[in-house]
Amino acid sequence: MMAATEEPVSTEEPQARGIVDDVINAVSDAVDESKDVANDITGGAVGDIENAAHNVQNKLGAGLPSLSLPGSRKAGYWIAFMLIAAAVLIGASAQYAGENSSYGDYAVSVGAVGAGLGLLTLLVYRSRDSNLKKVQFELQGVGQVTNEMLIAFFFFVWWVVGACVLTFNFVPFAITGNGYFSLWAGAFASAGYLADASGRTLDSLASRARSKGPLFGLIVPSVVLIIATTTDNSFGQSRLDLDQCKYGLSVGIISLVGILFLLALDDRGSRLDFGRNGQRMADTLPKLVAFVLVCLWAAAAIVLTFDKPFTNTSLANGYFACWLGLILSFCFAVQEIEELRKIVDDATAASA
Repeated sequence: MMAATEEPVSTEEPQARGIVDDVINAVSDAVDESKDVANDITGGAVGDIENAAHNVQNKLGAGLPSLSLPGSRKAGYWIAFMLIAAAVLIGASAQYAGENSSYGDYAVSVGAVGAGLGLLTLLVYRSRDSNLKKVQFELQGVGQVTNEMLIAFFFFVWWVVGACVLTFNFVPFAITGNGYFSLWAGAFASAGYLADASGRTLDSLASRARSKGPLFGLIVPSVVLIIATTTDNSFGQSRLDLDQCKYGLSVGIISLVGILFLLALDDRGSRLDFGRNGQRMADTLPKLVAFVLVCLWAAAAIVLTFDKPFTNTSLANGYFACWLGLILSFCFAVQEIEELRKIVDDATAASA
C-alpha cells in the first residue's frame, strides 16, 4: 500500500489573522489616545457627555413617565403623598361637616384645597411648564425665589396651620386616628416638597441640618409641647392650672432657647475669635447643654405621660412631643459625646 501523503499546512491564514488583530489593536489604541487627549483639552467634558448620554438612553429605554420638571428632585412624589393625605383627611372629616362645627368644615376645606391644588400642580408638572422655574424675586439668605418655591411654601403653610389648628383644638382629631395622621402626613409631605423645590438655594442650610440633625429636629417637639401645655382642654379649662403643664411649658421654652443659642453659636462661632480659653468653653458648651436637655426631657416624659395630662394618645400631640423630645435630645447628646471623644483622641495622638 502506498503511504498517504499529508497536505502542506498553509501559513497564510494565521498570518492574515495576526495582521487583522494588529490593525484592530492599533485602531483601539488610537481611539483611546484620542479620548485621553480630548479629555485633557476639555477638562473631562467628553466623559461627562458620554455619561449623560448613557443616562438619557437608560431613561428613554425604561419608558417611565416623569411627574416632575427636568432637573427637579422627585417633587411629584411629595405632591402624590399630599394627595393621599388629603383624600384620607376628606374621608375622615366628612362626617363632621355641617354639624354646626366650624372645625369640621375647616377640616374638609384643608383636605379639599390640598387635593385640588395638588392635582393642578401635578398637571403643571406633567405639561413641563417652564414658568415653574421662573424667578420672581430674591431674598437675602435664601437667594432666588421661583414660582415653584412659592407654590411649595403655600402648601407648607396650608398643611402646617391646618395640622396645628385641628389637632390641638378639634377633639376628634386630637386623638390618634385617620384624621390626626393624615394632617401630620400632609404637613410632613409639604415640608419635603418645600425642601425639594428650594433646591440648591438652601444647600447651606441642608448641610447644617445634616450635621446638626437632632438639634434641628428638637425644635418641633419643643414648639408642640409649648402649644400643648398652654391650650385649653375639652372643658374650656386652661391646662396651665396643672403644675405638670407649667413644668412642661418651661421645658419647651428652655429647650427652644437653648437650641436657638447653639445654632447661633455654631453659625457665628467660626467667624469669632474667642481666644484659647474662650474657644475651649465654646467647644464644651454644647456638651453641657445636651446633658441638660436630656435631663429636662426625661423628666418631662415621666411627669407628663405617667402622671398627667398626656397619659395616652387621646392628647396625641403632647404625648408624642414628650417622647420625641426625649429621643432627639438623647441623639444630640450621643452626637456630642462622639465629637468629644474624637477631640480627646486627637489631643492624645498629638501629645504622643
